[in-house]
Amino acid sequence: MHLASLRIRDFRNIAQADLNFYPGLNLVIGSNGQGKSNLLEAVGILATGRSFRRAPPQALRRHGQPMFRLEGHTRAGDLDHRLEFQGYPDRQTAHLNGKPMTATSAMGQALAAVIVTPETLRLVQGSPTERRAYLDWLVFSRRREHAPLMRDYRLAVRARNLLLQRSAHDGAELAAWEDRLAVLGARVTLNRRTILDHLTTLLTPYLRALAVTESQFEIHLSCQLERTGAPWSTQEEAAHIYRQLLLESRARDCGPGVTTIGPHRDEWLFRLNGRPLARYGSQGQQKRFILALKLAEGDLLRETLAEPPVFLLDDPAAELDRAGFALFMEILAGQNCQIFISTCQADDIPRPDKATTMLLLDVHEGRFAVQ
Repeated sequence: MHLASLRIRDFRNIAQADLNFYPGLNLVIGSNGQGKSNLLEAVGILATGRSFRRAPPQALRRHGQPMFRLEGHTRAGDLDHRLEFQGYPDRQTAHLNGKPMTATSAMGQALAAVIVTPETLRLVQGSPTERRAYLDWLVFSRRREHAPLMRDYRLAVRARNLLLQRSAHDGAELAAWEDRLAVLGARVTLNRRTILDHLTTLLTPYLRALAVTESQFEIHLSCQLERTGAPWSTQEEAAHIYRQLLLESRARDCGPGVTTIGPHRDEWLFRLNGRPLARYGSQGQQKRFILALKLAEGDLLRETLAEPPVFLLDDPAAELDRAGFALFMEILAGQNCQIFISTCQADDIPRPDKATTMLLLDVHEGRFAVQ
């Protein structure tokens, strides 16, 4: 899978660009603020339907312009695809091969990407909310039905919260929503545990390849089900426990009007020798763990798509230790995947011995030139 060409109109500081890419390594070189990260962001939007900078749609349009437009031509398997994404003030639209898509996540069948940015380390150091969101993204990469499942679950949590906030709530209605929450919550938690079990098997060899002791690291889903000590290997068992916990929590939850039971309170734990990685791991250990995690994410996508995804590395030299990054690049080069890297200096990027093709793109004030 690779992105062969990209047409950009009025995106960020890029007024117009028509670019062709190599199926191997593509280096985008420029000073800060010139547009190198904007190019990677545009590729990321075509692959995922969202900005990896978490930018609102209005921030993506070039100043003074009514909309932006991205058009990419990709090769996936034996098929060529055309991806289009338009951003308007009040909406965003996406098309695949000329047909509108109701969900931008459908873009993954034509282009899928693993994204590494300076913010990626927040998966270790940030909040449980960030780790849950990333975990659900990993589940979604394997099971597309996980996205509507999460949407239905959040709606059920909101409905229960509204009932709890009433001074006189209907017990039967509350029980009905709790039953729905229990069933949906069981599916969410089992999806997460399944993907984590598989991710562990993918992660271990990458930790070893990145020259850290893999036995020291552990990933674990900490959820309320496991704290009861009861078995929850099936959806029925997990839903039964959630029903009991929701019923027991009613009196406690009525005061603040907030549901305290369910997978929205799960925590994805990263441990080093049994202790929190964020607190007891060095910067180098944390960074190499994240690199291994991203490589494992790539394997999840590869298994689903039957080919490697694209890797987008936004200014990696600023955050990653050079030795670890060099090992990371050698691994990627051996996987025959397309790589986009933004950097201020080309010399900051280690060149893999296995890299066969490389494109150098220089960017200045949103304009690109091949070196």
